[in-house]
Amino acid sequence: MDLEHFERGWIAIVKVDGDEVHVRHGICERFVYGCQRRRSVTWVEGQPTVEGVGADDFDRSSALLSLIKISKRHLRLGDAVPAGYQSFPVVVMAEEVTGAYSPRSLAVKLRQDDIDGWTRHALLRALAWGRLRIRSRLRKSLPPVAAIGPAPSSSAVAPGDVRAAVAAALLDYARTLSSKPQGSAVEFTPDQAANELLRDNPFAFVVAVLFDQGVPAERAWLAPHLIRSRLGHLDPERIAADESSIKEAIAQKPKLHRYVNRMPRWLVLAARRVTEEYMGDASAIWADRPSADELQRRFDAFVGIGQKKAAMAVEILERDLDVPVKDLDRSDVAYDVHLRRVFLRTRLADRDNPDHMITVARELYPSRPGQLDLPAWHIGRRWCHAGIPDCINCFLTNVCPKDIERAARVTSG
Repeated sequence: MDLEHFERGWIAIVKVDGDEVHVRHGICERFVYGCQRRRSVTWVEGQPTVEGVGADDFDRSSALLSLIKISKRHLRLGDAVPAGYQSFPVVVMAEEVTGAYSPRSLAVKLRQDDIDGWTRHALLRALAWGRLRIRSRLRKSLPPVAAIGPAPSSSAVAPGDVRAAVAAALLDYARTLSSKPQGSAVEFTPDQAANELLRDNPFAFVVAVLFDQGVPAERAWLAPHLIRSRLGHLDPERIAADESSIKEAIAQKPKLHRYVNRMPRWLVLAARRVTEEYMGDASAIWADRPSADELQRRFDAFVGIGQKKAAMAVEILERDLDVPVKDLDRSDVAYDVHLRRVFLRTRLADRDNPDHMITVARELYPSRPGQLDLPAWHIGRRWCHAGIPDCINCFLTNVCPKDIERAARVTSG
């Protein structure tokens, strides 16, 4: 049996007449009807229920076709459109999908991002085929999905209310993440020696921030400890003068980073900046209790750090390492792949743009915009991942509109 792999999709939890129904939708590409087309499968309670195939005009309409089958046979032109489908765009399949064996049967034509439409279509099919035990009066007409999960849909709630609810939930989640015992040390990696180095050696912290790109966070924050083990030191002045040894240490198997050509140069330049501008003491970057925006600018000045890592560094120093930082209302979220997915799918942000997302965070929580960063990062990493997210178990499931397709192009940092 061939396995089919779906690149992305969504999961919906639907309340229908008091019953909770789980719907999963996957999207992929497949050669069908004579060419490569977009394809979808929708499962209801774990059973594949409806399929979709890209229309000939997909590039313009973003629409897929799916047959209407109340019984096992196709409905033909002239057949009555079943109750429940009156509000759907109904077409003839062969007129929208040309190719061998394309049937002249009735089909719904739905945009690939129409979560409400695909959910209703799948539920109608499941009801017709006896796969759901919902009271018989619903078999005549399934109402529009009023909720995906316990949260109201965007059609029932003003966009500002949805955003406020999501932001409040993110801050609630942030409080659960910060509920460690008073005085306990933050753990960046599973390796305690690596954690102690990050807490005790300011240059190790700078190195970890530098490495935190394109690799899992735990691997990035372990790098300073491994570099010290391979070099025998973590002295910025010696690193600044010996790029060849740095290249060898990073490239040695197992490699410390995927960017084996770029990272050694960045590390040497960071060591030179610390040596020349901060007298060899990386703690001088933050020792004078700078404002959040000034501290972010100082990190941003390092080649290879940039906005995302600079904003992250400010939050970690103040939140986890108890470094005094002024004016936290000037802190920012990091434009990270995980945050981008969460902000788009929850409709906090309208577009995938760093300035726009930073502005959104400032509007939602002006007293400390950067506080939205950690919960969004954790949720993106744990539940709201690329492809089909785990919406059922996500902390935001009660308030998130689950607009999954909006983040379809967010695949890398």
